Amino acid sequence: MNTVFSTYQMQILDSIARVKEEKELRDIRNLIAEYFSNKALDEMDALCEKGQSNTASIQSWAKEHLRTQYQY
Repeated sequence: MNTVFSTYQMQILDSIARVKEEKELRDIRNLIAEYFSNKALDEMDALCEKGQSNTASIQSWAKEHLRTQYQY
């Protein structure tokens, strides 16, 4: 199986190739997680501003169970 990385992915791989310690890796992982978390929050804010969502609907999502029921 051949894996093809984009230019952006290669830049990230080059950066983390220089990681020497577990703490550095943890810090990088936390930064990436924070970045994507902020992107998700920005999208939620945009949905609210467009009137497509509100605080009540977002809170109701936390209680949803969207798992697929399987028959055994």
